[in-house]
Amino acid sequence: MRASISNSMAMFLLVTASTTTGWSSDSALRKASSWNWPDNAQVLGNLGRFLDSAAPAATPKTETSNGFLRAELESVRGIALLEGIVRAASQHDLSINTLLSKLEGNVSAETQPEIENALSSVLANGGIPDWLKADVQLLVCRSYVQNALYDEAISKLERLPLDSVSDPSTLLFHLAICQHHLLQRDACVETLRKLLEREIDLPTRYAITARLMEADIKPLKEDSLDEISRLMNDVERRLAHGRTGKLVRDKQQAIIDKLDKSIDQIEQQMQQQQQQQQQQQKQKQQQQNDSSKPMDQSEIAEVKGPGEVDSKDVGNSSGWGNLPPAQRQEALQNMTKDLPSHYRDVIEAYFKRLATNPK
Repeated sequence: MRASISNSMAMFLLVTASTTTGWSSDSALRKASSWNWPDNAQVLGNLGRFLDSAAPAATPKTETSNGFLRAELESVRGIALLEGIVRAASQHDLSINTLLSKLEGNVSAETQPEIENALSSVLANGGIPDWLKADVQLLVCRSYVQNALYDEAISKLERLPLDSVSDPSTLLFHLAICQHHLLQRDACVETLRKLLEREIDLPTRYAITARLMEADIKPLKEDSLDEISRLMNDVERRLAHGRTGKLVRDKQQAIIDKLDKSIDQIEQQMQQQQQQQQQQQKQKQQQQNDSSKPMDQSEIAEVKGPGEVDSKDVGNSSGWGNLPPAQRQEALQNMTKDLPSHYRDVIEAYFKRLATNPK
């Protein structure tokens, strides 16, 4: 079930075309929502002033071209408005144009430093207004998310105020994706709640994927096998990007620690089950012995168990070596049955480490 949900979300995230819905009445939603769509007239007014000031003197901006631009963008919002604004600005500013060219190429961990340099040039450009810089940063973050660079995206998205961008829904949507993949459960649920306040206005793929993420992340429990599996996926993603630093090593150690905790819990459960079975067998044997013993004619019949339980050692914090080989194998199978097969190397490495350091 988890795999099917993850695959469905992956398919949605690969789609780049936007499907917009009809605009609902804003009056009711504004009262119930914590965020609102920006006013198109104000946004396009800001864009027009920037284009007029940035246009080369040889090809000044005309009333006809301004009118055409307004007609193109005044009836849209969301990602279509965001992309239209930034692309229009890129035709009049070389630094924005250079950045968009890099985003249209290969976006990966290897090219990310080049993209950051291009973005820094945009942010340092005093001729670009702050509202446009925010939109440019949002497009960069969207490209990072589409290429699984979640850490790089979330650090920027968390600093962008909702009212600073032309498309708040894209900011919330991609922030939720980052939080989902980085296992920030509570933050993700809160971001999705805020995004879905205006669900009726969202692009269809935003609304559907948000609901999928919400259903997927809410049941996640700390230290569960589900969480361990997701942590392994995250480490695998980072290694695929060539990340091998302290953060990755810390996450790998966290996986080992959580596996250790899971094994201890499984051991204790099996020990408890074994004790219960032994107690039941002992009581049953005692009852059989009492029922077969001749009873004196004047003796009042009474059947009761001895009420004694053998004391069993449930092991120490590692405890793995205390189990017999057969039960140890059974515990390992129970622990790994829901995990992908290619993670067995990690688990085997754990047991090797444990064997060399049983304390």
